[in-house]
This record gives sequence, structure tokens and C-alpha cells, in this order.
Amino acid sequence: MSGFGEYLDRLSGSGILRVIHMVINGVAAGAGIFLLVTGVTGLFDVYKTFGGMAMPLACSILGLLVTFVSFLGIVGSIKRNEYIFATYSALLTLLVVVQIIALLVIWLRPEHIEDRFSNVWEGLYDKDPDTIRYIEKDLKCCGFKSPTDMPVPANCIAKKHYGYTVGCLEPLEHQWHQRRSAVLWAGFAIVGAQVLSLLMGAELARRYKRAREGGYHRVPERTEGSPLLRA
Repeated sequence: MSGFGEYLDRLSGSGILRVIHMVINGVAAGAGIFLLVTGVTGLFDVYKTFGGMAMPLACSILGLLVTFVSFLGIVGSIKRNEYIFATYSALLTLLVVVQIIALLVIWLRPEHIEDRFSNVWEGLYDKDPDTIRYIEKDLKCCGFKSPTDMPVPANCIAKKHYGYTVGCLEPLEHQWHQRRSAVLWAGFAIVGAQVLSLLMGAELARRYKRAREGGYHRVPERTEGSPLLRA
């Protein structure tokens, strides 16, 4: 780091703050990529039939937006540009609001899902029994509420490659609640980091703007004293 960029950091006292800001945005970008991959994978997951498309689709879109905005924040830190920071802050503020609304919707969403799961299982039993076979093998269960409740095959409890004595409703609900909790905890953690990054970005933009308006355009010698620094 040299030239006016170094002097700008020294003048504004923002060197360490800038590094911390880049680290936070780097972590947020990684979380965004994780959300994107999780969402895209969920769109092709067999269990999306039970949980619906809303959650994986939302994860995909939010993951893409989080990654983009985080990289924009990193660029703003590298370039030390208050205009990039202003754009970053505006987009991040909007993104935080959207994420909070989405998290509240997920949090307040009714947790009693037995009726919906029952309807989905009945539809699969009539039209797509192969999916039920896959779920039974994957979750080690037979039938819906019990091994005699719409199992595939009909006597799966006695089959050599099945033989499970519990229905699939309980493991399905457990899996759904686990995914819901993971999305909530990850979402609130990301929002917390983004709020901190937003505050730091606003402070960096303010410092850079004030330093540039001071009219200093060169790095002083080590022996030189800056009136502004002395102040």
C-alpha cells in the first residue's frame, strides 16, 4: 500500500477499520455463496415436494444478493471510494430489510405441517410411488404415520431391504424443523454481521470524504508533520 491511498488511511485513521470491514464482507460473501449453493441444491431435492419451493428459491436469491453486495463492500474498501461505499450502504440497507422480513415470515410461519405433508404423501402414493420408496430408504421408515399407512411397497415392513417399523411422518417433520432452524440461525447471524458492516462502511465513507476534502494529495515524508494529523 503506497501513495495517496496510504496517506488517506493515515490521515483518516481508518487502516485497521478498513481491514476489519473487508474481513467481515469476505465472511458474508462466503455465507452468501453457501446460501446460494444450498438453495440451488434444494430446488432439485426430492424433499422440496414437502417443504415447497419458497425456501430454496429464497435462499438462492438472497445468497446471490448477499454475495454481490459483500464483494461490492470489499471493492469499496480496496478503492477507498466514498461513492462505492454510498452505493454499497444503500444496497446493503435494502438487503437487510428484505432479509429481516423474510426471516420473520419463516419464524412466524405455522409449524403444524402434518396436514400438508399428508396431502403430499397421498399425491405421491397415487402418482409417484418411486419417490416414496426413495424417502423410505433414505429416512429408514415405512408408510406415512405408520408402516401400514400408504406404504410402498404395501408390505414394506416385511421386505428384506426395508423392514422399518416406524412411519415417515416423524422423521419428515424432524428434518423440516432442522432445516427451518438452520435457515433462521444462519439468517440472523448474517444480518447481524451486515448491520455491523453497514455501520463500519458508513464510518469509512465519512472519514474518506473528510480526508479528501482536506486537499492533501501526497504522502508526506516520515519526518514531516501533518497539521491535520497533529490536530
